[in-house]
Amino acid sequence: MGKLEKYRECVQQLLEKYGSYKPSYGDIEVEKIFDTTRDHYQIVSVGWENKHRVYGCSIHIDIKNEKIWIQWNGTEINIAEELVSMGVPKQDIVIGFHSPYKRQFTDFAVG
Repeated sequence: MGKLEKYRECVQQLLEKYGSYKPSYGDIEVEKIFDTTRDHYQIVSVGWENKHRVYGCSIHIDIKNEKIWIQWNGTEINIAEELVSMGVPKQDIVIGFHSPYKRQFTDFAVG
């Protein structure tokens, strides 16, 4: 299995795991969105809680230039460390929601 295929599999496996958790409140659907052609992956919550609309992306990951970019993490899960435990090297993970300046101070890739 090539690097890109492995990274796709890791990201999808991670999102399948966390996308299976349904909120205990409201009528909310958790959607796992996998665009394997362009390598965009998200977990989005859609629905209603009482009379209030619920819509939001809790996790957004892209694969660009053979690196996994964590574009958004609205959870308490340490996605980068989970990917490392799945065998993804830290130098192939970019914390995209940190500014490029701040990334240099992490153990992960700058970009």
